[in-house]
Amino acid sequence: MTRKIKLQYTELAGCIFIDKIAGLNTHSPEHGKRGCVEVYEEELDRKLYPVHRLDKATSGALVFPTSSEIAAELTQAFEQHKVAKKYLFLTDKKKSQKDFSYESHISKEKNAFVSTKSQEANSKTSFRWLKTVGDNELWEAVPHSGKPHQIRLHAEANGIAILGDEEHGGSPFFRLCLHSLSLGFELKGEKVFFETTMPVWAQEDYGSGEDLVIAEAMQRRERLFKCSELRDESLRVSHRELDTYRIDQYGEYLWVYWYKESDPTVQDLLRFEKLAKRCHKKIFIRKMLNRGDDPNAEILWNIGNTHPRWTAKENGVSYDLRCDTGLSPGLFLDQRENRLWVANHAQDRRVLNLFSYTSGFSVVSALSGAAEVCTVDVSQNFIDWSKNNFQINGLDPEDDKYEFWVNDCLLFLKGTIRRKRKFGLIVCDPPSFGRSKSGVFSISKNFDELLINCLYCLEKNGLLLFCTNYEKWNSGDLHLRLAKLKKEFSFTILPAPSQGLDFELPDQEPLMKSIILRKS
Repeated sequence: MTRKIKLQYTELAGCIFIDKIAGLNTHSPEHGKRGCVEVYEEELDRKLYPVHRLDKATSGALVFPTSSEIAAELTQAFEQHKVAKKYLFLTDKKKSQKDFSYESHISKEKNAFVSTKSQEANSKTSFRWLKTVGDNELWEAVPHSGKPHQIRLHAEANGIAILGDEEHGGSPFFRLCLHSLSLGFELKGEKVFFETTMPVWAQEDYGSGEDLVIAEAMQRRERLFKCSELRDESLRVSHRELDTYRIDQYGEYLWVYWYKESDPTVQDLLRFEKLAKRCHKKIFIRKMLNRGDDPNAEILWNIGNTHPRWTAKENGVSYDLRCDTGLSPGLFLDQRENRLWVANHAQDRRVLNLFSYTSGFSVVSALSGAAEVCTVDVSQNFIDWSKNNFQINGLDPEDDKYEFWVNDCLLFLKGTIRRKRKFGLIVCDPPSFGRSKSGVFSISKNFDELLINCLYCLEKNGLLLFCTNYEKWNSGDLHLRLAKLKKEFSFTILPAPSQGLDFELPDQEPLMKSIILRKS
């Protein structure tokens, strides 16, 4: 299984250039949390050398040399101010002067960067007004030095504090509207220039309010993955940018999970209609009901020439998607990196997929050459849907290597233990809460029982991937609960795959928690 959703970058003159997204640190902020350089080192499997940085909240052009020799030369160029840097920023302040420079002394005092005119200047920035964007003003800033927070401090000192920069006098906004537009320098006699895409907040076409937040969310994915070229693929295009809804791309469709208690207003629907036209997509809007409500209630709204069934891909694997069966179209995208991990570890193993839903894990295991794939879910409908996912990927669900069981997963595990059957890879992704003929399942109540039974069914050196979206637990809670099980079982805890950057950023606690155990 080949990764299709790859991070974007440009390689020039022995350097990797990226268009950094806002919210991502340049360096690791703390042990165990990846920064921008670590994320791209992992993606490229190469050593990168940070020679400058952007603030976490600033987006745009960032360069990483790929050798110590180039890093030394480029570090010197930055120190000697021979790197041409151009920034854009937005402010809601007005200023009559449209083209000027400003100098000050910048230092760090009490863990904060401050600017003062009372000491000899060590920083200089040139400012030029560009245009009015809605109710705001777009400016260009060219720093002639490289002090921390320089543009932000100098903008504040001149009465044009940056929108979203409350630390330095800016009005509240959903993000810091500061963007590194371009970098230019000479390296080994060669002129090098890298320019990024204009941010959506610098353009009139994207409006304001939720329209702009959604546009920014989608541009973030474009900067990361060039998702406009992934027309058939599936990824999240708006995650936690807004609390009221999430938006997924499933091939030619956008699927909106609507979390407001009220129905969409006319303004909401016009927003999604404009989004559909801009993205050349059809849209389903699905109200996320309270537990106990009818899960098969009608889709709230659809935009475009929609059909109740369609096919989309994830990392090249096809999935049967449906708008008329449950609250999801049939594929949870927060499991994408986990499915890729399973695909890379399933070959020649006997795989058990519990709480299988539509069996994405089973499909990638079969495609990767698993010796056996056993799929278990309490719903006959989901098992039938799973078999269809096998068929559309050229797999025969009637092959003796594949088993499909309509059964309560805990009962299945207990029967498997009695039969002394073992598996080399178990995927366990239970719901936080569920009902079946056998009773009520609760992850908080049944966790120990579920994990113990899984470990009894796991062969020596076998792998168990456990996942949960239970909101009352974080990753640390999982480790604490597993520590109790070590009295009875011997296993090693392995790191689970990092969540895709279309979901949480590295320093955010993910909604979906995963852990991998290797049985000793």
